[in-house]
Amino acid sequence: MKIVSNFPKKTWVIFSVITVTTTILFAKCDSLSDGNDRLGFPFPFYEYIGGKRSVEPENRSSFNYIYFLFDLIICFGLAYFFTFLIQRSKK
Repeated sequence: MKIVSNFPKKTWVIFSVITVTTTILFAKCDSLSDGNDRLGFPFPFYEYIGGKRSVEPENRSSFNYIYFLFDLIICFGLAYFFTFLIQRSKK
């Protein structure tokens, strides 16, 4: 908890906004029309295989924890950078 409290509250707000916005903007939801769903940017961490397949897959959905962690690290880096720019412009 000590690490979390070292960052300004603005960083966490910007991080949340960036994470939700990029996930929604770059989501691909085509399973309704026999396509695939993908979530995550720049690394797709969730994928759902939709439609009919000649060989039925055992699992239609997959979640990649490493890609999810990479996405969160990138979003946090961007949030910290924007917080730095905001604090620098106020001086």
